[in-house]
Amino acid sequence: MTRLAEQVAMRSEAPAETFTLVATGMEESLSLRIREASESYHGFLLNQVQRAQEDERRRIARELHDRIGHGISVAHQQLALAEVYRGTNAARASTKIGVAQQAIQETMENLRQMTSELHPQVPLKSLEKALLSFLEAVEDDTVSVGLHVNGDESWADARVLDQAFLVVREAARNAFNHAAPTMILMRVDIAPHELVATVQDNGRGFDPALARGRGGVGLSSMRERTELLGGRVTISSAPGSGCLVEVFIPLKRRQDDDDTG
Repeated sequence: MTRLAEQVAMRSEAPAETFTLVATGMEESLSLRIREASESYHGFLLNQVQRAQEDERRRIARELHDRIGHGISVAHQQLALAEVYRGTNAARASTKIGVAQQAIQETMENLRQMTSELHPQVPLKSLEKALLSFLEAVEDDTVSVGLHVNGDESWADARVLDQAFLVVREAARNAFNHAAPTMILMRVDIAPHELVATVQDNGRGFDPALARGRGGVGLSSMRERTELLGGRVTISSAPGSGCLVEVFIPLKRRQDDDDTG
């Protein structure tokens, strides 16, 4: 028998006191449960805040790496090439300096967009044109590059195209910068239900397991961007055997297609 029940039994001949005792006991029990529920919900909210902060830090890291880091890398590369051509081909050196200046301007604009809610990221108008512009910026006479974009880009919304561009560009940039290839093949196939992109090179290759262990931002960024769209990235490579990056992103069917289907 509980303490409250014992006290009620002892005072069964005093209704007013019994009622007061029962009410007080119920109030204490209810207050205890409210405190416990409040503490539990407070802990839940703290976990949600921490998770949101971690997600936001990862998002900022992706944006800095893919949008800001890329522009700085291109500018550095073009300035280095301009220095090489300065004594032998002044016109070529001038072109490289112009590309570097353009890359810096784009980087500054991306930085302004990232640091101000009043300037959201401009939607990508054409995935194919964006990839062609990237290839022009990183032109390398020692690497043969092929690009094929098939399908109707209108089947994918602007956000999907933008994220797919960043993922494909990162895969190609990794090949240019780290694989020492002589050939890079880039392909994007867009169907009503899925966007599939591949980047293949014949470079030195690497062990994907070791790359994951190093925790590089580039590979993590590619996976996170794709997974946020419900897709996946696969990387096939081995030392001396080149690398194949495959990107699969499901596309939502448009409402008018569903209505007529």
